[in-house]
Amino acid sequence: MCADVRQVTVSALHTMRAVYLLLCVALAHHAAASIFRHQLRPRTDSLVIQPLDYVDQHHAKEMKIRLRRPDSSEESKERIYDDLSDYATLRSGRNWNSPLFSVLAQGEAIPYGDVIEWHGVEIATGPKSPVNNKKDIERIFNHAYKVMKHMTEEDKKKIHEAFATTALAANEDVHLNATQLIKKHGYGVEEHVVKTDDGYLLTLFRIQPRQALVEDQRPVVFLMHGFLGSADEWLLSGPEKSLAYLLTEAGYDVWLGNVRGTKYSRRHVSKHASHPDFWHFSIDEIALHDLPAMIDHTLKTSGQKKLHYVGYSQGSTVFFAWAATVPETGDKILSMHALAPMVYMTNVRSPPMRMIAPGSHFYERIIEELGDGEYKPSKELVHTIGGSMCEKVIGCEHICSNENFVTAGPDTAGMDADVIPVIVSHLPAGASARQVKQFGQGVSSQEFRKYDYGVDINKMVYGHPQPPAYNMTEVKVPVTLYYSEEDWLVHPKDVERLQKELPDVRGTYKVSEKHFSHMDFQFSNKAPEVVYKKLVESLQTTKPLSL
Repeated sequence: MCADVRQVTVSALHTMRAVYLLLCVALAHHAAASIFRHQLRPRTDSLVIQPLDYVDQHHAKEMKIRLRRPDSSEESKERIYDDLSDYATLRSGRNWNSPLFSVLAQGEAIPYGDVIEWHGVEIATGPKSPVNNKKDIERIFNHAYKVMKHMTEEDKKKIHEAFATTALAANEDVHLNATQLIKKHGYGVEEHVVKTDDGYLLTLFRIQPRQALVEDQRPVVFLMHGFLGSADEWLLSGPEKSLAYLLTEAGYDVWLGNVRGTKYSRRHVSKHASHPDFWHFSIDEIALHDLPAMIDHTLKTSGQKKLHYVGYSQGSTVFFAWAATVPETGDKILSMHALAPMVYMTNVRSPPMRMIAPGSHFYERIIEELGDGEYKPSKELVHTIGGSMCEKVIGCEHICSNENFVTAGPDTAGMDADVIPVIVSHLPAGASARQVKQFGQGVSSQEFRKYDYGVDINKMVYGHPQPPAYNMTEVKVPVTLYYSEEDWLVHPKDVERLQKELPDVRGTYKVSEKHFSHMDFQFSNKAPEVVYKKLVESLQTTKPLSL
């Protein structure tokens, strides 16, 4: 009897050990799976949902309301009808399991279905694809394609020569950072690190003149870089053509900012840039945390009460968001100069921005591809959103695989050929996926709004299903606007709307140069004459307050 009991006890013990071992294996497997899943596909935070429910409930309704407006032009009505058609097709035919509609590389097999080809743009299609005809592609790419057609064979030849091995080896600027670029040309430079109130560490550069000036204090100009850029872009064209050097020579105390996520501002007191949480910020956080920290530090260090602000591209976006939200902005800003201001995106011509807009045929798959961390599109995605068309027209893989050129326009006709490899080596300089998504949301909503998390999260964050719009009538700062006719990201009609809403516009200048693109505001040979000259004249009409 006792032997039987002992045998049962031993058997039960073995069973318990086996169960315990299985539980340990399962837990270990789950932990390992969690680790590897986190590395390969970072999990998003609780404020991340696909805002398709926002599109469902509001997008079509808003477009129909705009159709009924008496002031709607025929052109705007046609665009709205196209958007409604896109929306209806997307809702009826979306397929969550269909692959990204992309050609992996020229000459390789299409990963899904047949091919639709339009002027060098090749999109894979098939019975389950929402992209069904050339009109779908043409609607996205047509305006951008027309702007590119003026590139000559001579322009293309110079680009290829600039990227030759011998030319690159002789071009040291390809490898220099901002501090090295400034020192190379005989200027002094100070590096300042500023901590934002939410823990990001931002690097600022202050340029010192080559020769000591008589003035004890120079008027301050703060330069803020554009989308996917950094302080580098104010320096790459050299002392004779870059605005930062020209302003320094004109007697200004020049500061260069770098927002969170750029190559010079990738530190945080508790988050690491390799973790998705570091990148959970949009235009809103940059406007409300980065700008105040950098501008307050600049004023305190320089001993001035106010400064001039020059924002290029996204540098204008974040300023207007800040100024519209914080009434005290006017106490710190003498004047604001907006170069190619990305505020209203209704008429944007950039294919990537139109493709990432909610309601686009490509929206769901691009959002899935980008995730919610750093903005690092794959080569295949860059190829799909404009790289293939660029290669067909320009024929340079270095430019056509670069996100800045693909997004802002690959028109390099006005640039020095030897500067183009330098631009490609320094840009893009870093951004979050949410920044890109927020611009795409602006294309769809046709408003300048805060980041759209989707209806449910919007209610928790904003107390309303829709994200609130930034009110431009609250910008109590003297503003001067600079824009061009062929800018992919900033359409003249959108600048006109911004001008009408701002309460204090001191001037609006349209660049006289016929072919002047978004990136030309930084890198064109003509920029000093057609943009910077007017900007310096405008600065000189506004004197700093005496201390």
